[in-house]
Amino acid sequence: MHRQVTPIGELFSLTWTQYKERAIPLLAVILINTVLISSLILVMIVSGIVGTAILMHFMNDVLAISIIFIITTLFILVIALLLVWCQTAMLAIVVDEDLGIIEAFQRGWEYFWPMTWVLTFLTGILISGFTFGIVPGFLFLVWFSFSIFIMFDENRRGLDTLLASREYVRGYGWNTFGKMIVAWLISLIIGTLPLIGQILSMLFTPFFLLYILAIYRDLKSIKGTVELDDAPGTRIFWCLVTIIGMIIPIAALLGVLYFLLTGDQQWMMHTWQGMHGTNL
Repeated sequence: MHRQVTPIGELFSLTWTQYKERAIPLLAVILINTVLISSLILVMIVSGIVGTAILMHFMNDVLAISIIFIITTLFILVIALLLVWCQTAMLAIVVDEDLGIIEAFQRGWEYFWPMTWVLTFLTGILISGFTFGIVPGFLFLVWFSFSIFIMFDENRRGLDTLLASREYVRGYGWNTFGKMIVAWLISLIIGTLPLIGQILSMLFTPFFLLYILAIYRDLKSIKGTVELDDAPGTRIFWCLVTIIGMIIPIAALLGVLYFLLTGDQQWMMHTWQGMHGTNL
Protein backbone atom coordinates (compact mmCIF):
# COMPACT_ATOMS: atom_id res chain seq x y z
CA MET A 1 0.00 0.00 0.00
CA HIS A 2 1.39 3.36 -1.05
CA ARG A 3 1.97 6.09 1.50
CA GLN A 4 -0.49 8.96 1.36
CA VAL A 5 0.66 12.48 0.53
CA THR A 6 1.60 14.64 3.48
CA PRO A 7 -1.26 16.94 4.64
CA ILE A 8 -0.86 20.63 3.95
CA GLY A 9 -0.60 21.47 7.67
CA GLU A 10 2.40 19.18 8.10
CA LEU A 11 4.04 20.62 4.98
CA PHE A 12 3.64 24.15 6.32
CA SER A 13 5.07 23.07 9.67
CA LEU A 14 8.05 21.37 8.01
CA THR A 15 8.65 24.38 5.77
CA TRP A 16 8.49 26.79 8.72
CA THR A 17 11.08 24.75 10.60
CA GLN A 18 13.43 24.82 7.61
CA TYR A 19 12.79 28.51 7.07
CA LYS A 20 13.78 29.39 10.64
CA GLU A 21 16.98 27.35 10.34
CA ARG A 22 18.02 28.76 6.95
CA ALA A 23 16.51 32.25 6.88
CA ILE A 24 19.76 34.23 7.04
CA PRO A 25 21.55 32.81 3.96
CA LEU A 26 18.30 32.62 1.97
CA LEU A 27 17.35 36.22 2.71
CA ALA A 28 20.92 37.37 2.09
CA VAL A 29 20.82 35.93 -1.43
CA ILE A 30 17.45 37.59 -2.06
CA LEU A 31 18.76 40.94 -0.79
CA ILE A 32 21.80 40.74 -3.07
CA ASN A 33 19.52 39.85 -5.98
CA THR A 34 17.25 42.80 -5.23
CA VAL A 35 20.12 45.30 -4.98
CA LEU A 36 21.78 44.13 -8.20
CA ILE A 37 18.63 44.08 -10.28
CA SER A 38 17.19 47.31 -8.84
CA SER A 39 20.47 49.14 -9.47
CA LEU A 40 20.55 48.05 -13.10
CA ILE A 41 16.91 49.02 -13.61
CA LEU A 42 17.63 52.46 -12.10
CA VAL A 43 20.57 52.92 -14.45
CA MET A 44 18.34 51.93 -17.38
CA ILE A 45 15.63 54.42 -16.42
CA VAL A 46 18.06 57.33 -15.90
CA SER A 47 19.95 56.51 -19.10
CA GLY A 48 16.68 56.20 -20.98
CA ILE A 49 15.41 59.61 -19.87
CA VAL A 50 18.69 61.39 -20.62
CA GLY A 51 19.37 59.45 -23.81
CA THR A 52 15.88 60.00 -25.17
CA ALA A 53 16.11 63.74 -24.64
CA ILE A 54 19.48 63.90 -26.44
CA LEU A 55 18.46 61.68 -29.36
CA MET A 56 15.14 63.46 -29.92
CA HIS A 57 16.99 66.78 -30.01
CA PHE A 58 19.66 65.82 -32.58
CA MET A 59 17.82 63.22 -34.74
CA ASN A 60 14.55 62.82 -36.56
CA ASP A 61 11.78 61.01 -34.70
CA VAL A 62 11.91 57.72 -36.62
CA LEU A 63 15.67 57.27 -36.23
CA ALA A 64 15.59 58.31 -32.58
CA ILE A 65 12.75 55.90 -31.77
CA SER A 66 14.58 53.07 -33.55
CA ILE A 67 17.79 53.65 -31.58
CA ILE A 68 15.88 53.99 -28.31
CA PHE A 69 14.03 50.73 -29.06
CA ILE A 70 17.28 48.86 -29.76
CA ILE A 71 19.06 50.19 -26.67
CA THR A 72 16.03 49.48 -24.46
CA THR A 73 15.87 45.93 -25.82
CA LEU A 74 19.57 45.43 -25.00
CA PHE A 75 19.05 46.76 -21.47
CA ILE A 76 16.10 44.43 -20.97
CA LEU A 77 18.20 41.52 -22.24
CA VAL A 78 20.98 42.32 -19.75
CA ILE A 79 18.44 42.59 -16.92
CA ALA A 80 16.92 39.27 -17.98
CA LEU A 81 20.33 37.57 -17.95
CA LEU A 82 21.13 38.99 -14.51
CA LEU A 83 17.69 37.94 -13.28
CA VAL A 84 18.23 34.37 -14.48
CA TRP A 85 21.61 34.18 -12.74
CA CYS A 86 20.26 35.59 -9.48
CA GLN A 87 17.18 33.37 -9.50
CA THR A 88 19.33 30.34 -10.28
CA ALA A 89 21.51 31.14 -7.29
CA MET A 90 18.39 31.48 -5.14
CA LEU A 91 17.04 28.11 -6.23
CA ALA A 92 20.44 26.46 -5.79
CA ILE A 93 20.66 27.45 -2.14
CA VAL A 94 17.02 26.47 -1.55
CA VAL A 95 17.56 22.95 -2.92
CA ASP A 96 21.03 22.41 -1.44
CA GLU A 97 21.07 23.40 2.23
CA ASP A 98 24.84 22.90 2.42
CA LEU A 99 25.56 25.83 0.11
CA GLY A 100 26.76 29.16 1.45
CA ILE A 101 26.00 32.54 -0.10
CA ILE A 102 29.07 32.72 -2.35
CA GLU A 103 28.72 29.07 -3.32
CA ALA A 104 25.10 29.72 -4.28
CA PHE A 105 26.09 32.35 -6.83
CA GLN A 106 28.87 30.09 -8.11
CA ARG A 107 26.36 27.27 -8.53
CA GLY A 108 23.97 29.73 -10.14
CA TRP A 109 26.60 30.58 -12.75
CA GLU A 110 27.33 26.89 -13.37
CA TYR A 111 23.63 26.26 -13.99
CA PHE A 112 23.02 29.49 -15.89
CA TRP A 113 22.54 27.94 -19.32
CA PRO A 114 20.66 24.85 -18.10
CA MET A 115 18.32 27.20 -16.19
CA THR A 116 17.93 29.41 -19.27
CA TRP A 117 16.98 26.36 -21.32
CA VAL A 118 14.46 25.16 -18.72
CA LEU A 119 12.96 28.64 -18.33
CA THR A 120 12.63 28.94 -22.12
CA PHE A 121 10.51 25.80 -22.23
CA LEU A 122 8.57 26.77 -19.10
CA THR A 123 7.88 30.34 -20.25
CA GLY A 124 6.84 29.32 -23.74
CA ILE A 125 4.50 26.59 -22.50
CA LEU A 126 2.90 28.83 -19.88
CA ILE A 127 2.37 31.69 -22.35
CA SER A 128 0.71 29.26 -24.75
CA GLY A 129 -1.40 27.82 -21.95
CA PHE A 130 -2.72 31.13 -20.66
CA THR A 131 -3.22 32.38 -24.23
CA PHE A 132 -5.57 29.46 -24.86
CA GLY A 133 -7.38 29.97 -21.55
CA ILE A 134 -7.21 30.07 -17.76
CA VAL A 135 -7.75 26.32 -17.37
CA PRO A 136 -4.87 25.13 -19.60
CA GLY A 137 -2.69 27.89 -18.16
CA PHE A 138 -3.14 26.75 -14.57
CA LEU A 139 -2.98 23.10 -15.61
CA PHE A 140 0.44 23.65 -17.19
CA LEU A 141 1.53 25.72 -14.19
CA VAL A 142 0.73 22.88 -11.77
CA TRP A 143 2.23 20.20 -14.01
CA PHE A 144 5.55 21.96 -14.52
CA SER A 145 6.05 23.85 -11.23
CA PHE A 146 8.73 21.43 -10.02
CA SER A 147 10.89 21.55 -13.14
CA ILE A 148 13.43 24.07 -11.84
CA PHE A 149 13.84 22.12 -8.59
CA ILE A 150 14.26 18.86 -10.51
CA MET A 151 17.08 20.41 -12.52
CA PHE A 152 19.15 20.75 -9.33
CA ASP A 153 17.86 17.78 -7.38
CA GLU A 154 18.04 15.16 -10.15
CA ASN A 155 20.52 16.85 -12.50
CA ARG A 156 18.10 16.67 -15.42
CA ARG A 157 18.17 19.13 -18.28
CA GLY A 158 15.84 20.94 -20.65
CA LEU A 159 12.49 19.41 -21.49
CA ASP A 160 13.29 16.38 -19.29
CA THR A 161 12.76 18.51 -16.18
CA LEU A 162 9.25 19.51 -17.29
CA LEU A 163 8.26 15.99 -18.29
CA ALA A 164 9.56 14.66 -14.96
CA SER A 165 7.59 17.32 -13.08
CA ARG A 166 4.40 16.28 -14.88
CA GLU A 167 5.04 12.64 -13.97
CA TYR A 168 5.38 13.48 -10.27
CA VAL A 169 2.10 15.41 -10.37
CA ARG A 170 0.27 12.71 -12.32
CA GLY A 171 -2.40 11.16 -10.11
CA TYR A 172 -2.07 13.93 -7.50
CA GLY A 173 -3.08 16.91 -9.63
CA TRP A 174 -5.95 18.27 -7.53
CA ASN A 175 -4.08 17.69 -4.28
CA THR A 176 -1.01 19.48 -5.66
CA PHE A 177 -3.12 22.34 -7.04
CA GLY A 178 -4.87 22.80 -3.70
CA LYS A 179 -1.58 22.98 -1.82
CA MET A 180 -0.07 25.38 -4.32
CA ILE A 181 -3.03 27.73 -4.57
CA VAL A 182 -2.90 28.32 -0.81
CA ALA A 183 0.70 29.54 -1.14
CA TRP A 184 -0.15 31.59 -4.24
CA LEU A 185 -3.03 33.31 -2.47
CA ILE A 186 -0.90 34.09 0.58
CA SER A 187 1.79 35.54 -1.69
CA LEU A 188 -0.81 37.60 -3.57
CA ILE A 189 -2.36 38.98 -0.39
CA ILE A 190 1.02 39.87 1.09
CA GLY A 191 2.08 41.62 -2.14
CA THR A 192 -1.00 43.84 -2.15
CA LEU A 193 -0.53 45.13 1.39
CA PRO A 194 0.24 48.87 1.43
CA LEU A 195 3.64 50.14 2.55
CA ILE A 196 5.05 46.86 3.93
CA GLY A 197 3.87 44.57 1.14
CA GLN A 198 7.18 44.50 -0.73
CA ILE A 199 9.20 43.82 2.42
CA LEU A 200 6.88 41.02 3.50
CA SER A 201 6.99 39.56 -0.02
CA MET A 202 10.77 39.41 0.15
CA LEU A 203 10.57 37.67 3.54
CA PHE A 204 7.94 35.24 2.25
CA THR A 205 9.77 34.26 -0.95
CA PRO A 206 12.18 31.76 0.69
CA PHE A 207 9.27 30.17 2.56
CA PHE A 208 7.30 29.89 -0.69
CA LEU A 209 10.20 28.20 -2.50
CA LEU A 210 10.88 25.82 0.41
CA TYR A 211 7.17 24.96 0.49
CA ILE A 212 7.03 24.10 -3.23
CA LEU A 213 10.22 22.08 -2.79
CA ALA A 214 8.59 20.21 0.10
CA ILE A 215 5.57 19.31 -2.09
CA TYR A 216 7.89 18.00 -4.81
CA ARG A 217 9.98 15.94 -2.41
CA ASP A 218 6.85 14.54 -0.80
CA LEU A 219 5.61 13.31 -4.19
CA LYS A 220 9.07 11.96 -5.01
CA SER A 221 9.15 10.01 -1.75
CA ILE A 222 5.91 8.33 -2.83
CA LYS A 223 6.72 7.64 -6.48
CA GLY A 224 10.50 7.34 -6.39
CA THR A 225 12.56 8.84 -9.21
CA VAL A 226 10.22 8.81 -12.19
CA GLU A 227 11.02 7.36 -15.60
CA LEU A 228 10.21 9.47 -18.64
CA ASP A 229 8.24 8.62 -21.75
CA ASP A 230 10.78 8.72 -24.59
CA ALA A 231 8.13 8.79 -27.31
CA PRO A 232 9.25 11.44 -29.83
CA GLY A 233 5.68 12.61 -30.34
CA THR A 234 5.47 13.86 -26.74
CA ARG A 235 8.65 15.89 -27.03
CA ILE A 236 7.71 17.29 -30.44
CA PHE A 237 4.32 18.38 -29.09
CA TRP A 238 5.77 20.29 -26.13
CA CYS A 239 8.48 21.81 -28.32
CA LEU A 240 5.78 23.14 -30.65
CA VAL A 241 3.80 24.51 -27.70
CA THR A 242 6.99 26.24 -26.51
CA ILE A 243 7.66 27.76 -29.94
CA ILE A 244 4.11 29.10 -30.16
CA GLY A 245 4.46 30.64 -26.71
CA MET A 246 7.74 32.34 -27.61
CA ILE A 247 6.36 33.71 -30.90
CA ILE A 248 3.41 35.45 -29.21
CA PRO A 249 5.42 38.08 -27.22
CA ILE A 250 7.86 38.58 -30.12
CA ALA A 251 4.93 39.29 -32.45
CA ALA A 252 3.49 41.70 -29.88
CA LEU A 253 6.87 43.46 -29.55
CA LEU A 254 7.18 43.85 -33.32
CA GLY A 255 3.63 45.20 -33.42
CA VAL A 256 4.51 47.85 -30.84
CA LEU A 257 7.60 48.82 -32.84
CA TYR A 258 5.50 49.10 -36.01
CA PHE A 259 3.02 51.33 -34.21
CA LEU A 260 5.79 53.57 -32.84
CA LEU A 261 7.39 53.98 -36.24
CA THR A 262 4.22 54.49 -38.31
CA GLY A 263 1.63 55.77 -35.83
CA ASP A 264 -0.83 53.38 -37.49
CA GLN A 265 -3.44 52.30 -34.97
CA GLN A 266 -5.60 50.34 -37.42
CA TRP A 267 -3.76 47.07 -36.81
CA MET A 268 -4.49 47.40 -33.09
CA MET A 269 -8.17 47.99 -33.79
CA HIS A 270 -8.38 45.00 -36.13
CA THR A 271 -6.57 42.79 -33.61
CA TRP A 272 -8.94 43.83 -30.83
CA GLN A 273 -11.96 43.21 -33.06
CA GLY A 274 -10.64 39.81 -34.05
CA MET A 275 -10.04 38.75 -30.44
CA HIS A 276 -13.30 40.05 -29.02
CA GLY A 277 -15.65 40.05 -31.99
CA THR A 278 -16.62 43.69 -31.45
CA ASN A 279 -16.87 46.77 -33.64
CA LEU A 280 -15.03 49.83 -32.42
